Amino acid sequence: MTTHLWQYLLYLKFFAVGLVMMVTYIAVYLRITPVSELSLIRQGNSACALSLTGTMIGYSVTLISSMLHSASMLDFIIWGIGAAIIQIVVYFIATLLIPQANQQLKNNNVAVGILFSGLSVSIGILNAASLS
Repeated sequence: MTTHLWQYLLYLKFFAVGLVMMVTYIAVYLRITPVSELSLIRQGNSACALSLTGTMIGYSVTLISSMLHSASMLDFIIWGIGAAIIQIVVYFIATLLIPQANQQLKNNNVAVGILFSGLSVSIGILNAASLS
């Protein structure tokens, strides 16, 4: 099986756009959530690390499905933006489930971090499956 140069370039194009989308998603997520996750993670806050990791995994699962099912780069980008919005909405819905959730994350309540992580990954998987 011969792989042509254009296939490598297409791979690099999708990878690069996916990486930019992931970095952009993380930047937006960190900017709009009221918890200073990175600062708290640097201080050893496991709850924030779990929550942030879950949202990254949930979003990346949807990006994978978007890559596999999109007819074009534009489709991929549109689905990626939609997935980012859903993941961020999930965070804010999760904060409604747990009283003072943001303070709980700041206080390193690992149970809340695990819940947020699980919700983000679960919604990411459902979102990804919806694209197929």
